[in-house]
Amino acid sequence: MTLSLTLVCLGAAFLLSLVYSVTNPKIEADIRARIKINLMEVCFPDAKGIKQSEEDSTLWIAYDTLGEISGKRRFEEIIKDTLWGVFDTTGVQVGIAFKVFPRGYGGPIETFVGLANDTTVIGIRPAGPAEGLKETPGLGVKINEKWFKRQFMGKREKEILLKKDGGILDAITAATISSRAVADGVREGIEEHKKYLTSQN
Repeated sequence: MTLSLTLVCLGAAFLLSLVYSVTNPKIEADIRARIKINLMEVCFPDAKGIKQSEEDSTLWIAYDTLGEISGKRRFEEIIKDTLWGVFDTTGVQVGIAFKVFPRGYGGPIETFVGLANDTTVIGIRPAGPAEGLKETPGLGVKINEKWFKRQFMGKREKEILLKKDGGILDAITAATISSRAVADGVREGIEEHKKYLTSQN
């Protein structure tokens, strides 16, 4: 009896490790690709489509509504899973992109931020509910609405404050905590990471 149970356990463990070894590389590749898409979304916030180049796997391409190319970018990891240098096709650094995790009403709000070399925000992308956002449905989740995200575009660090805090950004009605969290996270992230911009070196 003990021998049978041992063999069953060993067999189950072997099968689990086999499944893990087969599926894990695919899962990790999918996560890396999703990160690159998020990075492209903050570099080209008006893009209607994003995909990896078929000729060059390090190059990502953004498309407009007509299917025309909006731009191409490469990303170089500076701090693992947190900060990337953003480069054009000639290898010139055009900015950085980074992740911040400001605390909102329901918990941390993972937010990607694209920053140009002149320290202006190119775009932002807060996580959605499917990615773990726990803000109040119908209220805090509106941080993903286009009008809210577009307010950050072209702004500099000191401008990124809600009107209620003496700034120029509109808060989401009945979701001031979520709105303030994103604004504070972006502003503090710029302060922390702007030293990696080529114009700041």
